[in-house]
Amino acid sequence: MSATGSSRMGKIVGKTVAERLGKTLLELGGNNAMIVSPEADLNIVLVGAVFGAVGTAGQRCTTTRRLIVHDSIYKDVKKKLAKAYKQLNIGNPLNSKNHVGPLIDKDAVKMYMNTIKRVKEQGGKFVVQGGVLKGDDYKSGCYVKPCIAEVENHYEIVQHETFAPILYLMKYKNLDEAIAMQNDVPQGLSSALMTNNLREAELFLS
Repeated sequence: MSATGSSRMGKIVGKTVAERLGKTLLELGGNNAMIVSPEADLNIVLVGAVFGAVGTAGQRCTTTRRLIVHDSIYKDVKKKLAKAYKQLNIGNPLNSKNHVGPLIDKDAVKMYMNTIKRVKEQGGKFVVQGGVLKGDDYKSGCYVKPCIAEVENHYEIVQHETFAPILYLMKYKNLDEAIAMQNDVPQGLSSALMTNNLREAELFLS
């Protein structure tokens, strides 16, 4: 379901529950972050980040949208991610050899392309370029390239959820800063810390 579809459904649910004087707590989107500690296993990070960002073509509320990486390992993580993205197969989701299927409709494609444009306008730099795929295997016009952009968390576009395979990459210096960045968006839903350090994990959970 698209972000717009989630909002529409939320209004219907809210109205229906209100008619019986009930209360609702609705989660209608996510801007989920994964923090990557220098003490993380980067092999696990790579699998988790790529699957989290491109699984279901970025069209689920729990999609990983922001990757917050410690500056000491930032360049290494960026390089490994870019290499992994080049190996992604995009195509018919019924083919088990493909990793990424189409977006739900052409409105979603427009939202994807508009987001890429706004990222560039606001100062983001793409590590892996996006775009719409053309050709006999992509006749629906709904197949797009998963992409990665280096951004700042405060960018207006980063503060919005986009139901598409766009991953925002940013860096941090200490865990308190990373947690603050993770929480500094209007949306909630899911979050993760990749680390082998128990103290870091306990701080994150607290």
